[in-house]
Amino acid sequence: MSGLELVFERDFEFAPVIVWDALLDSDLVSGWLAEAVIDPVVGGEYNLRWVNRVGQPESLGRITALQPLERLHVDTTTVGLLRFELEEVPGGGRGTSTRLVLRVDVEVESAFAARVSADWLTNLDQLDDLLHGHPVDWAHWDRDRHEAWSQHLDEAANSAG
Repeated sequence: MSGLELVFERDFEFAPVIVWDALLDSDLVSGWLAEAVIDPVVGGEYNLRWVNRVGQPESLGRITALQPLERLHVDTTTVGLLRFELEEVPGGGRGTSTRLVLRVDVEVESAFAARVSADWLTNLDQLDDLLHGHPVDWAHWDRDRHEAWSQHLDEAANSAG
């Protein structure tokens, strides 16, 4: 295994306070990432149960950095280090948007790097859907999301090779 840093950048047409809540509120995180138990303070738990990934162990995490509306770092047992950075940018229907930069530091076999990238690209798609009022229906994830995930996997594999 080797250390890998994946970097994703996505603009959301919502103010940072809205995107921020979707990163720290257990119910909202459960609507886009995984079933979550979160204590939103430095040192607080950030635990994720991957309901759509058979065999994936629960990810136990701790919040290591928390600067409201700007920075959230979470160190996890199975996902690695997650670093969410938010920046208010112009745009969106209300004149303000949020640029989210997500850095994922993970130990992974190089053969699985495209899969990890596809997972996070899909997660960010799901975050966008949640912000637009459409949380993930985990019972129907395969029906609703698998095709988009497969497309992200193909794109990640092609860009790596």
